[in-house]
Amino acid sequence: MLRAVSERPKLQPRRVAPYFIVVALIHLASVATRFDVVAAKVGDVALALMIAQFPLLLLSGYFEGRIDYGPSMDGFPLWMRIKSRPVKLAFTFAFIYLTCVAAQTWHVSIGPLDPTPPDSFPQTQRALWFAMFTAGMFFPFYLAATSLLIPLLRVITRPLRALPAIAGALLALVVGGGLGLLVFAAVTSTQLGAFVESIQAWIKSDPAIAIAVTLGVTLGPMVVGMLLGRED
Repeated sequence: MLRAVSERPKLQPRRVAPYFIVVALIHLASVATRFDVVAAKVGDVALALMIAQFPLLLLSGYFEGRIDYGPSMDGFPLWMRIKSRPVKLAFTFAFIYLTCVAAQTWHVSIGPLDPTPPDSFPQTQRALWFAMFTAGMFFPFYLAATSLLIPLLRVITRPLRALPAIAGALLALVVGGGLGLLVFAAVTSTQLGAFVESIQAWIKSDPAIAIAVTLGVTLGPMVVGMLLGRED
């Protein structure tokens, strides 16, 4: 008999902090690949990191939903109630990445800020331009991630937390992978079939990098999270 979600053991923020630090670094590296100079250097790794975004998001939502932050502090905004910097960093960098992909694909800006610097600018100025949209806008992105992204992921992953830990974590990766295909196909204005075919073609062209990077940045964090979040 499966235990109810509310009956599953809660985790202390410090206990799973290493998992969220690892994921935050992966999302941060992904953000860097949205700068064209970096993307040109890493090549297909950028696509592997894109594919890994939603599996990691769902997996992080699964673990975040099991965290006990202490007194509920009802009435305070969620960004104040989440007492874990690694958690906040992981979701904020993920939100920045998704925003960059959408903004660069649809050629939109947030007020005067645009993640795509003009080609005519010197390289240093272009890097500063990109940094202003990402690092310079960190706090607004942080507020958006904690008020929109985390609550949504809590709802989506709630049924998964009723499952045995390994099943819940693996299903989070699978659901995240499917959701990622749908979202990125829509965001990049590509037919889903064509998007999947492009991924398949990339895997066939360089299976070593495709498999190593994609599995490394999804299954690797999952193993870390499972070890840290195991029930005593």
